[in-house]
Amino acid sequence: MIHLSVSNLGKGRLQLRSQPDSITITIKGRRRPMFCLCCRPPGGFFAEGVAEPVLDFAQALKRRTAYERRTSYSAAPAVHPGQTEFVIRNAHAISMDPHIGDLANADIHIRDGAIVNIGRNLAATSTLEIDGSGLTALPGLVADHRHPVSELLRTDDPHGAGFQAAQAEVVYRALRLALLDLASAGFTCVHVCGADIGSGHAETAVLAQIDAGLRGRFSFPLDAPTVRERKKAVRELYETWFAEPVEHLLDLGITGDDKDLEQILAPHRLPLTLTHDSSSSADGTAAARTIGAARRLGYDQWIGSLSPGKRADLILVRGSAQLRTGKTLGQIAADDVDFVCIDGCIRKRNGVLTEPNEGLIRREGAEAIARLGVLRHETKPRS
Repeated sequence: MIHLSVSNLGKGRLQLRSQPDSITITIKGRRRPMFCLCCRPPGGFFAEGVAEPVLDFAQALKRRTAYERRTSYSAAPAVHPGQTEFVIRNAHAISMDPHIGDLANADIHIRDGAIVNIGRNLAATSTLEIDGSGLTALPGLVADHRHPVSELLRTDDPHGAGFQAAQAEVVYRALRLALLDLASAGFTCVHVCGADIGSGHAETAVLAQIDAGLRGRFSFPLDAPTVRERKKAVRELYETWFAEPVEHLLDLGITGDDKDLEQILAPHRLPLTLTHDSSSSADGTAAARTIGAARRLGYDQWIGSLSPGKRADLILVRGSAQLRTGKTLGQIAADDVDFVCIDGCIRKRNGVLTEPNEGLIRREGAEAIARLGVLRHETKPRS
């Protein structure tokens, strides 16, 4: 399999336009609205000189319809904590920044979702100070290629898992549980490959990722029967969820085999980013699972190190003597992760997730996993 992405995370925006036999992309400056059109009435209120008025009401209505449909998937509403200014004091920082290196007794100042500064005895003041004594500060872990639903069921071949026939609510609940577990284990950015759930559940997966609050990517599987249908499906998903303005932390990728990609993408010379290759973060080293994985996704400009100016994706880990010698993350479990921050929002503190509906998400997710297990058994080819 080859996994490719059209990135939507940088300072520019990608806009897909359909023609009878081609797809074109234009790049515009990225600006951020005051309000999200799909959930803040009335539309069109933007800070002057900050954002263009949104004229595409049809896409906003599609998003709103999808959000309303999501309420039938789960009784657990999506609750997102706001960005918080805080200072971590006296942590052992493994920055993954060659200009900073590793720092003992380090302070880290976070404000407006970004790392403001890192160093010893920072003069920064904040109403919230977090004691990092005995803890190791790291950039948030990055999963550069995962099939979270298949992993919950321990499926040997995710690309042939056969979850396409599952109900949307089952896929949503299972994926939301999987992402909750990943966040608890210190993953702040996850690339979800949709090959195991199919293109029919693409929007469901995007909703689950948005509700989970992690940074990441959803890679759309090109499994429609015709090239025209594949083009249409990719365009509709992009224009609905990934065109500006966006209020989430995702971008869109594409996954398919050589023939699919050649038919749909190569003739148009689209700007592409390779999202998965023979190297991976599975070797367990701190560098591979932070800055290395971020670089493979093309995100290293924003995350992957504790560098001032980057987004505030970071974790605090207990009992990590092996990290202080720069060795491995392979033995780190969710119980070892004391603190998780994603884009300046605290998702775990003192070893406890801040998700208020954790119990409901886990209960619904467990039921969904059981139903998927039955479905996989029923659809498994008999020898």
